[in-house]
Amino acid sequence: MALLQKKKAWRLRGKIAFIQKIPDEQDKRESATIFWQVDENKNKQTLDLTSYLGINVLHLSSTQGEHFLKVDGKEYHSDNLSQLIYSLTGLTLPTEALSFWLKGLPYQADDQVVFDSKTSLPTSITSNYHNASWQISYEKYQIFKQLPMATKFTIKKNGLLIKIAIKQWTFTDKTS
Repeated sequence: MALLQKKKAWRLRGKIAFIQKIPDEQDKRESATIFWQVDENKNKQTLDLTSYLGINVLHLSSTQGEHFLKVDGKEYHSDNLSQLIYSLTGLTLPTEALSFWLKGLPYQADDQVVFDSKTSLPTSITSNYHNASWQISYEKYQIFKQLPMATKFTIKKNGLLIKIAIKQWTFTDKTS
């Protein structure tokens, strides 16, 4: 876990699905291919969500806490990424915490992490993010650059379920 905390520059490729339960309606389902590149040392990130037809549905570029989001050909800008995404989609997404949870790391000191007794890898994290309880469940791991990384997991909060399946982790720090 200490080694993963040192991994500040990384990228991943995979698939992401959002399933939102709406009372008295059919579930709202969205899925996309995800490419996310983060460099915590430079406080930069880019995120692309692409439809199954190969159409870019969302492009995020962040530098030094300024976020630029391009959706449906329109550009948006904010210094509050969670609020920007909520205003455009109606979804409360754990944007700051997600980069920790993806690596199996707690976001806050009081997060509750449960480890597998055989592998010592996280099986779940319960975290409080923006005054809501989030449950992260890790289902599958794969080795990338000698590190066991989560490749399949779910994130739940109230009526929102986020499923992520990662095909490739790449670490771009000097330490990898």
